[in-house]
Amino acid sequence: MDGQPEILSFEPRRRRGARWPSPGRGRWIAIFVLALLLACLGVTVSLAVLVTHRDDTINDLRAALRNARHPAPATAAPPAVSGSAAFSLPGAAGGSFSVVAVAVRPQPGSAALTWLFVYGQHANPGERYGLLSDTCGGQYVAAYDLAEGTADRKGDVTIVAPNLDISSTALDVWILVYRLADGAPLGGVLGPLTGNGAKTFRSVPPCPDPGSAASTAGTSKPKAGTSTSPSTAS
Repeated sequence: MDGQPEILSFEPRRRRGARWPSPGRGRWIAIFVLALLLACLGVTVSLAVLVTHRDDTINDLRAALRNARHPAPATAAPPAVSGSAAFSLPGAAGGSFSVVAVAVRPQPGSAALTWLFVYGQHANPGERYGLLSDTCGGQYVAAYDLAEGTADRKGDVTIVAPNLDISSTALDVWILVYRLADGAPLGGVLGPLTGNGAKTFRSVPPCPDPGSAASTAGTSKPKAGTSTSPSTAS
């Protein structure tokens, strides 16, 4: 020791910058599985809503038929639902639409009449919509209107076309939902309307006959209010 004080120096410690934890492989897998589950849930909810529409429509129709029957002998059989189907139309601008088709047989042995119900959501409030029908072979001069409906303030619209003399099991019958303002097609269904093998389409029915395109040319801008009993082509 030489008697001189020792000088000690201290250097400040360097702080490491904050680092965000990077998601590991397991976390990415969990995120992917969660997204897949949410997508499946959305599809399930959509199908459940469509089935609920169909079941509610059939129940309401049966109740209406019971209430509308005239007094008859006890031996008379009540009208019966012989077939039904529900369709979600391809998405298009101007709302989302679904169709419920029900075949009603007024009495045993009689031909079934077709009832069509169109349900729309997210439509433009106050917008008017129509329902067309025709066959792939061009049974009529032009496709004709079945019924119309107007969207309410919430954008919901319902179109009901009852007691139609349309075969619900025919393969060449098609229906189309459209906007009255400009005739824009919003989707349709190619028969059989209550059987297996029905096909939905956006604007033009996928008829098997190539020459059927000419018969659907008149649907580009249809006119509302035409007769539901059009004359056949000469």
